[in-house]
Amino acid sequence: MGAAKTTGVVAIGIALGTALGFYVLAPNVEGGPAAVDSEAQARLSEEAERADLEAAEGDASDAVLSDLAADAVGDDLDGRSVMVMATADADDDAVDAVRDLIGEAGGEDAGTLRFDASLTSPESGDELKSLAAGSLPAGASLSEDRLDPGYHVGELLGQSLSSGRDAASESDRAVVLGALGNAGFFADGQDDLSAADAVVVVTGGASDGDGDGNYSTRFVADLAAALDETTGGVVLAGEHGSAARDGALGLIRADADATENVSTVDNVTTVAGRITVVRAVAGQLDGDAGAYGSASNAAAPTVE
Repeated sequence: MGAAKTTGVVAIGIALGTALGFYVLAPNVEGGPAAVDSEAQARLSEEAERADLEAAEGDASDAVLSDLAADAVGDDLDGRSVMVMATADADDDAVDAVRDLIGEAGGEDAGTLRFDASLTSPESGDELKSLAAGSLPAGASLSEDRLDPGYHVGELLGQSLSSGRDAASESDRAVVLGALGNAGFFADGQDDLSAADAVVVVTGGASDGDGDGNYSTRFVADLAAALDETTGGVVLAGEHGSAARDGALGLIRADADATENVSTVDNVTTVAGRITVVRAVAGQLDGDAGAYGSASNAAAPTVE
């Protein structure tokens, strides 16, 4: 038994020594940990260089297109009023640039409505539905088939802010905006808003609900769908991630009915994307819809 134990100890010692020699004493042996680390580092460096190159190419394209954007949109929105709505995660520069380009295209600024993050929180759902039911303009109604908070808020805002023969009165509009604003659902109050022929909703790049079971991105998709039902047309514009399966744009694009009515643009932080937004608004006012951008579920890069 003593000899067997001695042999076992020696075997264990040899195994440990081999391991130590491989991982510690000889780290540069081919296929060893240093080689693996080196390969991983090389891949990381390649990805970083690729990302830097893509960012530089994007900046170069934007620099060129910036001078051509006004010509690219012409007078597509001449005499039409357009409102911009922005979710809490929307890129501020993109929101401002969209609004500016709408003006370059001859569009009238109907104001910018910025939402607080609480609007798309699951905890706000019941309060929003109650506010929507209690502050409807005269003659307006809420869907009895679509009971989602986002859809009801979209119907409320659409019927309050849309232009046309059935436009809400200024006093009714003030009631709606006051109810939502006083409850804290608008960020820093809101700009002066007027009736709009069409709406652009700018969102961020969320591809899921950030831990809320996808509620927030579904809320934005429902909001856009309801706005489209109650206004002259809607373009939902976001960053690339929003076109993923559970992102707001992705949810619209996966819904056959919604994608036939709501236009989506998945590259709003680029000049090319904003040109597409303006063209898509013009298309909406003519009764056309499309899915535009660079994501795999876009139907075309831009409006033909």
